[in-house]
Amino acid sequence: MADDINLHAALTLEAMRLGVVPATDLEQFTVGRDIELDIIRQDLDLCENVGARRAFLGDYGLGKSHLLELIEQIALKRNFLVSKVTLDHADYSPSQPKRIYHAIMRNLIYPDREETLEGIAPLLDKAAQNDDILKKYLVKVDKKTPVPRAIRDQLNAGLHLYLSPALAYTRALNHPETIRLPAYLGDPAQWAPQAKHLLIDWIEGHPTRSNQDINDELNLIHGRFPKIYSLLDYRPWAKIYGYILNGISQLAKDVGYSGLVIVIDEAEFYSLLSAQNRAFAKSLFQAWSHAVSAEEQDALPCNDEDLLVGGYGIQRELPTRYSDTPGLYLVFAMTPNSDGLRVLQEAMPPQFICYLNQLTAPDYLKMTQNVVGLYQNAYPDADIPEGITEPLSDVVNALTQQGQLANPRQTMKFLTEFLDLVRFVPDEIPNVIENLMFDNEF
Repeated sequence: MADDINLHAALTLEAMRLGVVPATDLEQFTVGRDIELDIIRQDLDLCENVGARRAFLGDYGLGKSHLLELIEQIALKRNFLVSKVTLDHADYSPSQPKRIYHAIMRNLIYPDREETLEGIAPLLDKAAQNDDILKKYLVKVDKKTPVPRAIRDQLNAGLHLYLSPALAYTRALNHPETIRLPAYLGDPAQWAPQAKHLLIDWIEGHPTRSNQDINDELNLIHGRFPKIYSLLDYRPWAKIYGYILNGISQLAKDVGYSGLVIVIDEAEFYSLLSAQNRAFAKSLFQAWSHAVSAEEQDALPCNDEDLLVGGYGIQRELPTRYSDTPGLYLVFAMTPNSDGLRVLQEAMPPQFICYLNQLTAPDYLKMTQNVVGLYQNAYPDADIPEGITEPLSDVVNALTQQGQLANPRQTMKFLTEFLDLVRFVPDEIPNVIENLMFDNEF
């Protein structure tokens, strides 16, 4: 048992040395964020029934990214699917909803699978095995499944304009031995994987062939399937992609997960956009805030009818949400600036916007105590002097004030490396401290 504790502690320290987030136990090394952690837990509790939205604002060095990584770990432990996207003004601009949606799909992490990025395919595979779920999404599983003729009636009966065809075709393609194809296509077992790849590319928002081409290819399967609708890289389409994300979160709940947590970092890139693109970025924040749930909908600063509408035909009539209880948690993080703050205030009520405070000397003392304790667990034979914690936390506090340690991750890395010096070259410690004090004018 002791060896397991030592190994676990050593692996956590190795992550800190590399300057990466420990795979577990991040909460143990999070200090000064008790209020934020309570808010996050309450938000996730709310997602058991409906959904939640939140924005965290803080200057550089206050640990926004650390907090977002902690949200990811907590959410995974609570059985949520999680995806994090970092915005930029080039590839992942908030004015381009399809690109953000595609990044969310690409970065999906499942709580019950190894931390590999497999996209939406595992979720579709799991749902396609359950006839009750398929019927809920109006996928015809037998001749008795009633399907209205008119598309509007189908939507009212449970059809999701995008997930229902994805589920229907996934069910068929996962059993190529049962599908009927034109003879010239040859063995269905060889054709089906390629067709499924085409299907997944479409629903994940990859740049791919037109929806008409995909329809033509997949309609080679004998039977009746919902139509494949377009997913275009157009700026006014935020409402459509919010509708899809809401449906994905509901589907995750249907198969046994708690829902979907979407973390969007670096939202301050909003300020780098042109005036026209800012309007489309605002549309994304507003539409996706509406997509979360019907909870406190009346309190939102904008109404459904005020949202930009993209698409054609029935796409323009889609609601902001497939479900009012999707278990969707949408989190934004931003360095405060007037433009970005204004758009957040136009997308969500002020009670959902939280400001991070600067960590204090007692916070750094607690972090130092935690890392020293972890180090002693990892290396019980190391000669770590008693009483090292307080002076070491003073060094950390001073380095932080001087800007040498910009965030909690750098702080943990510094503490680990300093303790390595104490362990291996203790005679050099006075010189190291003197150099630190001299270089930073403590």
